[in-house]
Amino acid sequence: MLFLSLQALIKPSKTIHLRNVIALCVLLTPMYSLANDHFSSWSDKTICRLAKATPDNVEYQAELTSRGLSCGGSVTQKSSSSSQKVERALAGIDIENDPTVEFFKPPLKPFPTDSIYFFSRKWQIADYNNDGFSDVLYVGTHRPSNLIKVNYEGDGHVRCEDGNNCSGTQPLPSLFLGDADGNLTYSPHLLIDNSDTPGMSIGGQLLVAHFNNDDTLDFYINDIGIEDNEGARDSYFLSQPDGTWLESSETHFSHPNFEAYNHGGAVGDIDNDGDMDVVYTDLNSWGRGTSFWCLMNDGTGFLTKRKCGGADSFALELADLDGDGDLDALVGGHENEYTARDGLSLTGIVWNDGRGNFNKHNNTRLPQHKQKFSTISEVSVSDLDNDGDLDIVYSRSHEWEYPGIQIIENLGNKKFKDHGIIPTNEETGFIFDIKFRDFDGDGDNDIYLASEGDNDENNGTVLLNNGNFNFDLIKPDEALALYTDRTDSKIIIGGAKYIATDDEQAVLDELAEFEASLENEPTDFEDAIAKRKAKVALAKAKRIADEAELAE
Repeated sequence: MLFLSLQALIKPSKTIHLRNVIALCVLLTPMYSLANDHFSSWSDKTICRLAKATPDNVEYQAELTSRGLSCGGSVTQKSSSSSQKVERALAGIDIENDPTVEFFKPPLKPFPTDSIYFFSRKWQIADYNNDGFSDVLYVGTHRPSNLIKVNYEGDGHVRCEDGNNCSGTQPLPSLFLGDADGNLTYSPHLLIDNSDTPGMSIGGQLLVAHFNNDDTLDFYINDIGIEDNEGARDSYFLSQPDGTWLESSETHFSHPNFEAYNHGGAVGDIDNDGDMDVVYTDLNSWGRGTSFWCLMNDGTGFLTKRKCGGADSFALELADLDGDGDLDALVGGHENEYTARDGLSLTGIVWNDGRGNFNKHNNTRLPQHKQKFSTISEVSVSDLDNDGDLDIVYSRSHEWEYPGIQIIENLGNKKFKDHGIIPTNEETGFIFDIKFRDFDGDGDNDIYLASEGDNDENNGTVLLNNGNFNFDLIKPDEALALYTDRTDSKIIIGGAKYIATDDEQAVLDELAEFEASLENEPTDFEDAIAKRKAKVALAKAKRIADEAELAE
């Protein structure tokens, strides 16, 4: 997994006139012919699934008739032919792809993230407050108050005044709590950061897990920094008994101010001791003597940093790819950059030695696509053929344009088969996240693709799994039939509950006791209650006056 540069996020198109001509040709094409050409690439299975999901869609029903499909019968799942696997360690991908958590397409820029984040709004859906409803957590990028320019044609970095020292308030993550009606409540009061430099410079990977083992999810955010290639301080939020999340680097991290250029990051139990650790890449490995940093959890949420080997890479995921019960490091490098040419970076797997170490020489290289799809922005895994092992999905592009998805089958015994690239047929809209759900209920996992911001053409695209590693590309508008769309969810602005002082609470308790004692008496006690409520107001007014005096 990885964070992308601003150059990639808002790079202008070089073929706008060509695209306008193509758009005009499409408008002049008869719609029936266009629909036929569009459906011709889809399997009978995909047409049946979409027709069932949207019975009022005339085009889908017409395509059923033209193919003579009845779409009856049941789905038979592929039986596993793999040998018995040992139980594998828990990884972050298990949490973010949990089928018991309701999945939906979230808003790209819910208020107020459209104003507080400069770009790169990544998200993770989970039930963060354990109320049974899915919530959304966003991270994004600092909007500098002294911005000079962005180097679009160069390295994509932001240029600021004061010796390139970007200033201004750095934003915190943004938590939106879901409810039974599909609303999202913005809840900034639940995230607390009392550190010397609070907030994010660039919110890169959002790593969600149970770090302090209290049954409430926590999250770690790696931060590569907005100004240069040196990185910035990461953020580490642990859940608290009062229902908030506190940035806890000072108390629960061995090196709270450590900075690394950590594009890729993942979470999982890499040493099989029952708690969740963090692994991230360091693209300044030549000066650090390691390509991976492993943050080892002691079981209470305290993380201790150590070197753990690895290979230079931009994208990283942890998964048990050989079925031995421990988590291996699946990585992707930019295959035409200098690190790849010098043999430093890797597209492939660095195997875990069983103790949470990743020797760079103990690796398996995976097929590259240097000519047209050399840039890797994301990697993930899922069992796509129900044979008991994990298959690989890479998000690729040509220097952040013309994205495509590479799917690699796990054959077992550390052998893999490349099934090539599925292009998304868009000039922009590179994929920054990959999710897995069985959207059509046929027993196998489909692939959800997320893009964002000004490059959202592919946001919500689905690759429908037809079995045998055949997939149909369903564009976002048509894919809405497969999942819940909450991009227009009602946004409610939440706030902290008022907490009474000890004096105020004593009066409130007295009032409650008095009301309870008189509740069943056939007498008018409104005057008595009013007097006690006045005492509460008086206590509150006195506290406010005292605070104002101290402030002066």
